[in-house]
Amino acid sequence: MADVQLTVSDLISTTTGKSSKIFTLVGQIDESNVMPLVEKIYAVIKEATPGMGYIFDLENLLYMNSKSVGYMTDFYNQIKTRGGNMVLTKLQPNINDILSVIGLTRIIPVAQTLEEAKNLV
Repeated sequence: MADVQLTVSDLISTTTGKSSKIFTLVGQIDESNVMPLVEKIYAVIKEATPGMGYIFDLENLLYMNSKSVGYMTDFYNQIKTRGGNMVLTKLQPNINDILSVIGLTRIIPVAQTLEEAKNLV
């Protein structure tokens, strides 16, 4: 059984005043833990103000299964429907490879740094 940890932080841009949420994921996402994780992320998106920006910090995410990749697509669609933006940042090479092969990085912006991600949301 893999372990994944989620931390949700608030970010307010000093230049634009726009609010964003940062989801920091640490560990591995697999069949044993994907549903509780996804439910937490959906709850944050549902409760947040429409138009919110979301940064997914994946620097310490070591593995994600195909189901979690599908949920990333759904998070993006829900966020866009609510008028917000989503950015992925600091992807590990293996995670970047997976998301690139399926074309997700052509849909969801990817930033190399948190600073770059802040400018994209």
